[in-house]
Amino acid sequence: MGNFSSTLVQNNRLLPGIHGLRGIAALAVVLFHLIHVGGVSPPNLFEFIGRDFGYSVHLFFILSAFSLMYSTEPWINRPDWLANYFIKRFFRIAPLFYFMIALWIAAGLFKVGVLKDPVEIILNLTFTFGFVPFSGFVWGGWSVGVEMIFYAVFPVVLLLIRTHRAALLLLIISIIVSSALRSALYLQDINAKPLPAYYWSYFSFASNMCFFSMGIYAYLFSQSYKEHPRLLNVYVPIAATVIIGGLLSSDLGALLYSSARLDIVLWGIGLSALCAWQSHQPSVVISSDALEYFGERSYSIYLLHPVIIFSLKGYLLKLYDLCVPIAGGYSFFICAAILMVVILVVVECSYRLIEVPGINLGRKLIELRKKQAINNPLTLEISEHREAA
Repeated sequence: MGNFSSTLVQNNRLLPGIHGLRGIAALAVVLFHLIHVGGVSPPNLFEFIGRDFGYSVHLFFILSAFSLMYSTEPWINRPDWLANYFIKRFFRIAPLFYFMIALWIAAGLFKVGVLKDPVEIILNLTFTFGFVPFSGFVWGGWSVGVEMIFYAVFPVVLLLIRTHRAALLLLIISIIVSSALRSALYLQDINAKPLPAYYWSYFSFASNMCFFSMGIYAYLFSQSYKEHPRLLNVYVPIAATVIIGGLLSSDLGALLYSSARLDIVLWGIGLSALCAWQSHQPSVVISSDALEYFGERSYSIYLLHPVIIFSLKGYLLKLYDLCVPIAGGYSFFICAAILMVVILVVVECSYRLIEVPGINLGRKLIELRKKQAINNPLTLEISEHREAA
């Protein structure tokens, strides 16, 4: 582990392994879209990038639930925890997402002279587009809609699920319910006329809620078994390595593929084990300064990279053709390296000018509320009573 200093998370509350996994998820999604949006093909040995790296979005869901449990659970006895929770979540997500909304509205006006549907604009501004199929128009923003629904229900889950056994029950139920709903939505998708370009069965909250349950369980499991180092240091890493390695190197995912998408469920289980492992015993690579840097900026990377890849597609394909005589299929990684340089330049601006100021604004609002509470004797008395309890 290096000496990475986070702007978004207090350093004494930073989990280097979890932060690094965010970086891996962000990089994996970029490589996935370099293939499927940029049209640049990887070498045969790395064809799993185009097949499996898209599931990194589900890793984001798992990490989100794990991180929220870790960051929110210690404060639930304070009277102001719920308001502070929603303030933090809003100012973490909204500023950059609103910027992207404005960007896409402007792009529609300048390119085709058409303003987005006002109803869709309202749905996106209020983060309710996750309830209405394909009403989100920010590229890649579907996962933000799913996240925001989870943020809304998380306080209830946090208050009800207090042990890893309760979390296991929630996990089993959510896997069953998600799989059933995913199957039902898939049948609806394939019978639609005309056949949709994308399937809501993949993008809906109902289909993805089990991954948040996996993150919750991974956190409570890792907390419950901290005193059992052999379990967390040996068996959990073995499980994560076997499951993820097996899915990457074999046709196991294809064998499990069905309308219920049990292949994604198995990915989620493997990635959850990886989270529990890395939160407890982070590896040197995953907790490196480089991956923590990417993890710190993963939100900007995620929302901005599709636009950048699409804008540079022609140049990336020319670069690929130019490099093929020398590097063959490995020209893919040359294109990826050049692309990441461009992405990081744009992302650094987004991070410094939009993300950090937005988060700081939320923190100032919380501090203002604290000062108002101190000046209110009744609020102070309630706070002291709860903390004593």
